[in-house]
Amino acid sequence: MKLASHIPPVGDVAQVVERSLSISGKLHCESMAPEWSIAESKTYQQKLLIPGTNKRKFFGLLEKPNLPPSAPSVSYKIFMFGKAGSGKTWTMNRLSGQDVPWQHTETLGIQCCTVYWPMKIGNRLILFRLEIWDAGDNSVKRYNHVLPACREGVDAVLVCVSASDREGWTDLPRLLTSAAQPTDRAAIIVVATRWNNVGYREVTENEVETIENTHGVPVIRLDSGGDEQHTDELTHTAPVLNFICKRLWQRDQELLSIKQ
Repeated sequence: MKLASHIPPVGDVAQVVERSLSISGKLHCESMAPEWSIAESKTYQQKLLIPGTNKRKFFGLLEKPNLPPSAPSVSYKIFMFGKAGSGKTWTMNRLSGQDVPWQHTETLGIQCCTVYWPMKIGNRLILFRLEIWDAGDNSVKRYNHVLPACREGVDAVLVCVSASDREGWTDLPRLLTSAAQPTDRAAIIVVATRWNNVGYREVTENEVETIENTHGVPVIRLDSGGDEQHTDELTHTAPVLNFICKRLWQRDQELLSIKQ
């Protein structure tokens, strides 16, 4: 997966500055830490689970994982984007540790969920708070306020496309141009859903790499899953959440470097 910048010219970066100040007390670009050990990461990931189970805990509005007080929290808004049936709701449920639907059902209105994810930046433990927004296609077309609400203050857009949908891949360049407004300054990430359904896959690895190189966006290959959602789904989802959080942090540092 190629980490390439997909950020238009920067304007107001007040939110980015605020996040940086909450971490370091001053504006500077802090390097990503090397991949921390599996044992250390699992120690903090256990804080996300219901005790005695492998199922993630639902945190209320006033709750958050019990991490050391020295670990600051940073919040980001993510918008799921793509055609009907591309796997937007499925991906949101997968990232949040909820049971994933096996049959497509149109999302009514806007659905939101919050995902907490601990990571190390430099040598500091950071708690990422990801607010994920999903909207049904019919609601977007019927109500003019739905899409602007999802895009307002967005930090990243996950463009979902099914690996078994040839037409969707053909239309992907158009989706990428409409995924975010120039003023959003959002990080764009493509999520290729149903990637492990090889018998139904309608896109090649070379075509995916062409999208990454041509449009400067990373593509996450997301398997459809299986028994892991009932056993240790966090182990399977961790690499995806690590990648998204790293990309968000890098996006902030890129914006700050432009501002300076």
